[in-house]
Formats: sequence, C-alpha cells, structure tokens
Amino acid sequence: MQNINMYIKENIGSVSSNIFTAPNIPEKKLNNAAKSMGLVDVINSIVAIFDNTAFGSAKDGFAITGEKIAIKDMFEDPYYIKFSDLKAVEYIKDVEQKSNGKEKITESIKFVKADNSSVNLTGLLSCNYELLANILNDAIKNTDSFEEEDQLITLSEMSERLKIAYLKIVINMAFSDDGVVDDQEFAEILLLMTRLELTTESRFEVRGYISNTDTHLSVAQLLNVIDEEASPSHIKSIRISLVKDLISTYMSVHNGKYENFDFLNNNKKLFAVSDEEIDLAVDAIKLDFNMLKTDFTDAALTKGMKELSAKAGAVGVPLAAVYLSGSVIGMSAAGLTSGLATLGLGGALGFSSMATGIGIAVLIGVGAYKGIKHLTGANELDQFKRRELMLNEVIKQTQSTISLLIGDLNFITNKLNEALKNHSLQDAKIQKLMKMMTALSGAADVLNEKSNRTQNNCIKMRCPNELDHGKLKSLTKEPTKQQIYTVVMSFYIEKDVSNVVDGNEKISKVYSLKNDIPTSQLDKLAKIFENIGYFNAVDVIKGKVSGLFS
Repeated sequence: MQNINMYIKENIGSVSSNIFTAPNIPEKKLNNAAKSMGLVDVINSIVAIFDNTAFGSAKDGFAITGEKIAIKDMFEDPYYIKFSDLKAVEYIKDVEQKSNGKEKITESIKFVKADNSSVNLTGLLSCNYELLANILNDAIKNTDSFEEEDQLITLSEMSERLKIAYLKIVINMAFSDDGVVDDQEFAEILLLMTRLELTTESRFEVRGYISNTDTHLSVAQLLNVIDEEASPSHIKSIRISLVKDLISTYMSVHNGKYENFDFLNNNKKLFAVSDEEIDLAVDAIKLDFNMLKTDFTDAALTKGMKELSAKAGAVGVPLAAVYLSGSVIGMSAAGLTSGLATLGLGGALGFSSMATGIGIAVLIGVGAYKGIKHLTGANELDQFKRRELMLNEVIKQTQSTISLLIGDLNFITNKLNEALKNHSLQDAKIQKLMKMMTALSGAADVLNEKSNRTQNNCIKMRCPNELDHGKLKSLTKEPTKQQIYTVVMSFYIEKDVSNVVDGNEKISKVYSLKNDIPTSQLDKLAKIFENIGYFNAVDVIKGKVSGLFS
C-alpha cells in the first residue's frame, strides 16, 4: 500500500501550475492558506496547496494533508473532507447545448462519501479536473492509513537510532575502499556527527562501530533501520542526503574525484537514487567547496544556488533534501539556512520552511536576513560579507566538533579507568600512562569548559536579558513563525519585579533569560532573534502597523 503523503507530493503537481507542494510552498501562500482554511495547528503537515486566486494570495482554493482536504471558496467558510470518509472521487463533465449551437462545458469533481452523500468541487482556475480526480481516487483506493506527517524536518531532528544507522553506512563505505577509516575520513565523520547533533552515547557507539569490524551490518540492514525510523515522506530525502555525504567523504581521500566510486555503484539500487539525483548531489558538493575560494563572491554564491535550485526542480527533488544534513564543508542545516537567508534566498529556494522543531526553529519562516544591519549600520553589505557569515558557521561547527572530541576523550578515559579497576590491573607502566592520560584529559576538559563559558557569555550579548514580549508576539504572529514564539518563550522565565512608582510599590511581570542554557541552544536562540529582526526597529514597526490592520 502507498503512503498518501508521498503519493500526493509526487503526483499532484501535474494537475496545475497553481499547485505548490511541500517543502517548496512559498511562505506567504502557506501562511495565507493556513489561516483562511483553518489549518494553522497542522501547518507543518500541509502536503500541497492549490492557489485559486487571481493575484496569488492562496487565500482561496484547497489544501491537502495526509488526513484530509480543506476547501475554501471565495467569501465562504472552509469545509473539510476526510479521506477516510470517502468511497470514491469522480470526474464530472457536463455538456450543455446552447441556442446558438455552441457547447458549454462545466467540469467538476465529485467526492462520494461512504454514506453515499456527495460534495462537488468546481470553479478551479487552470486545472486538469480529470487528472485531479484520478490522483485523489487512486490515493484513497490504494491507501489503508490516512495520517498527517510533518513535512518539514531535517536529519538532526530525527531519532538517534536513524542517525546512527546513517553514519554506519558512511563508515561501511570508508572500510570498503581500503579496509580502514583513515584520518581524513574520520574527520569527515566527526564533522557529520556534529552536524547531526548526536548524543555522547551515540557518538561512543559510532566509534565502537569503527573500531570493531565484527559488529558491522550490511547496507541493506542499515537502510532497513532508517526506513523503520523515518516517516515515509522523508525516506527519499534521506537517501539523497546520504548519497551526498557518501560522495563527499569518498572525495575527501580521492583528490576531489568520485568517478570510480565502487561502493556507490554497487549499492545504487539499494539507495534508490537516479544518475540525475547523484549529479545534483555532486553539484551541491562542488558549490559548497567553491564557497571556500577567496574569489567566490556573494553574487557567485547567489547565482550558484539559483542554478542548483533550478536543477533540483528539473530532477523533481526539493533542494532542501540535498541539504538535509547541512553542508559538507561543515555548516549545520540551521547555519546553511541562515546563510542563504542573508542572500535573500531562504524563501526563494524553499529553505525558509525546510524544517521545524526546537532543535532548529531558526529555520521556520525566515525571510530576507536583516538582523546584521543593526550591527553594521550599513544599508548594504559588501560583496563578501554574507558569504563570510556562512564561513563563520563552518568555523563554529569545526570548533564544536573539537569541543565534542575533547568531551568524548574524557568519556572514553573514564570508561577505560573503570575497566582497569574492575580487572585489577596494577602494572606500573599502565598505571603511569593512565595517570598521564587522566591529567591531560582533565586539563583539556578545563580548557574546553573555559572556552565554552566564554562563547556562551559572548552569545548572550545577542539575546535580550529581559524579553520584550509584545515585540516578540508582533514578529511571530504568522502561522509559520508561531512555533518560534513557543521556542523563544521556553528560554525565558516569568518573574515578578517590584518597582516604586509615585511612592507606591508596583509589581510587574518580566521575562528573564534562564541561566545555564547550553551554548549550542543559546546560539540557536541568538539566530532566531537576528532572523526575525528582533533588534531591527523597522521590522518591529512594520509588524505592529500590520497588526493594526489584520
């Protein structure tokens, strides 16, 4: 049986040029449709939108989730048809013979419910009614479960079990080449673990997999784990992202070449990717590495991303899928998306709504990046400034990887100490070496903590200590940004503050930044404030003015 979310996404685009499918639904259309069709609470589950307006607002038309279709006619309230209630979807063509001899053809779609009642849908602009009816009818006939799925999620938000299986496939590839994971490959795997935000325990398991080949699983077994853990809507994107990371890791030890990549060629059927999709992944890798070149300007990056987006569209793959694990030069998905937003490309390339959730809420509904302007005082950034911001993300991810590596060395040292104690090994040389290792790891831990504390304090300067609650609500009122409000508020605690006004004590409530927020989470919070324009007076004024007329 087919998955209705995937089936709709893969087929409904051929019905009309007015159809937009996730994750490439323009943010404005997504917001308007969600509000007018009563889908704000399930906005992340919207698979497709039919914009039936003359000026492209998407306030009228229909929207589809894995559970239902929401229909909104002009000047009417929306109504909903659950797929589980339907018996069939029929194409109706009425031909009326007019007095002048001409024919008047009226097309519609008839939704036939299980109780034999029916609802007709008509008045759609530029729509192939017959094809739409066939697609919807096939969807309900060949699907046994109608469930909504989050259409916007990246690898770092997925389960630990899935991420571990993903990394183990990369490790299998490294071993298949020459029987070892060399330093360059290991470095790439470490950076990938950072981008995927693995826990300490998960990183320990991955390292154990590298050191013990007897525990290795086949690619087929590991792909089965991924399929079990992932929503069906995400499987194709995960496959493409995996192929990109495999090619990048292979190229790191083969002078940037991948033509004789036997591991990929031998497993291409298992990965279920086409040659065109592989070429797209390679183009994305090349564009990433071009960014490191000193003569590669913002204009070149913008042009490259637009060309890559066009190629992805021709292949039928959302560009967000290619960057599901971030950029191969070290940017996380959040860092990449923020960087593209600085170029005004976030929404244009389908990245502004690529993912949701507390882990990377910075990706939700981010339009053109404006927060940097209040820091620089410049109306326009120079031709390299935006790319510099993206490269700073690469540096930050590398530093994070080194920090995690130090933490993991301490973790392993402690485990080794426990193992030696349990086996009562008292050899003097072993004891001396262990004392040296413990001392080194302890000092490294202190330095790492000092660095982390300094970075944490620096990032706090980009977050308001006391939150302007009204300003935040104004800037996050759109459906695609409402999750941002929830995320930001989770970092603040409500307190009562006493002030003396005209000789009288007055108690007011303030929202203060919580203490002991992990640096990684604090950094994401700072990005949120920058991306929504919290410190940009113009954005705030616009938000408040629009609020008066909404």
